Amino acid sequence: MAFETHRTRLERADKLLEHFLYYASASLLMVLATIVFYTIVMRYVFNAAPLWAEEVPRLLFIWCTYLGIAVATKRGQNIRVTFFIEMLPPRGRLLLEIFMHLVVVIMLVVLFWRVWPIITLNLKGTMYSTGWNNAWFFAPLPISCALMTMYEVRWVIKAVLEFREGGDLDGEAHATPGAHH
Repeated sequence: MAFETHRTRLERADKLLEHFLYYASASLLMVLATIVFYTIVMRYVFNAAPLWAEEVPRLLFIWCTYLGIAVATKRGQNIRVTFFIEMLPPRGRLLLEIFMHLVVVIMLVVLFWRVWPIITLNLKGTMYSTGWNNAWFFAPLPISCALMTMYEVRWVIKAVLEFREGGDLDGEAHATPGAHH
């Protein structure tokens, strides 16, 4: 019973995190569109573009993108080609799925590790028009890498468990990332 309670709490926290990331990304996109529209009007109608017209939208775009990528990874909506995977027998498909997810995890861990010196270097500088720290441009990368690593590991666990239960990876029961054609 205690295990189920903890599991329910974890599932609820996971859903809350997904909703937060989704709505944060969507909100950033709406703010980005509004700022770009404002900038266009100010530049071409009033001939007075704001000084921050380049930096702020770029920063919002970076954050929106990396938070959105984490949501897509969690939901299995990243684009990939599944033609050759579907031609393999179930066991071969499972092994290839595991291999692909582990390669992605390795790439994410390397990115996570390698971005810290860049963030540290950029802590010393500021954006010209806003005065904000330059590290804000790179901060979403380790956050997104950590989230995507967690979600990729979960996809591997799910694939193995579903293979054990049914011996096959076909159908809706196994929705791996990018399985949407």
